[in-house]
Amino acid sequence: MYPALQKELEERLRGISPERVVFVGVGNRMRGDDAIGPALIDHIKDEVPHAIDADGVPENVTASIRRLNPKVIIFLDAASLGEAPGSARIVEAGEMQKLESSVHNFSLDVVMEYLEAAAGADVFLVGVQPERIGEGESISQELKKPLEDIASILISAIKKG
Repeated sequence: MYPALQKELEERLRGISPERVVFVGVGNRMRGDDAIGPALIDHIKDEVPHAIDADGVPENVTASIRRLNPKVIIFLDAASLGEAPGSARIVEAGEMQKLESSVHNFSLDVVMEYLEAAAGADVFLVGVQPERIGEGESISQELKKPLEDIASILISAIKKG
């Protein structure tokens, strides 16, 4: 369902040890589809060496990420891509400002750019288009299947590395 995403992930992770890849889920579990980042971490954490749930505050986990000495840092988050709910694609730090809107108070691109410079890693976002974000809601039905599909792609890509 996501051939372009799978291909790009496999290319970017080719030749890189899974130990040098860190996944960081960003989002609030109590705000509907904003929980996609932490939910993806839940799905992959037993299959990958480094999976961090940053909740809605990715700036609070930068030191932990740097200690892992990663070559690749992949953020997982809801993103206003302007596409159908459940769509997913890679977004570079420099592209973050072009997205329709950010769902977080702190700008994720600042954290991504900091980690690129401080860790010398390839840092990018796998953004997933939300259906709805609202207080006290769970992930929408429209994102349940994409959640499983994207998690499978992440696991497959890191294992092919």
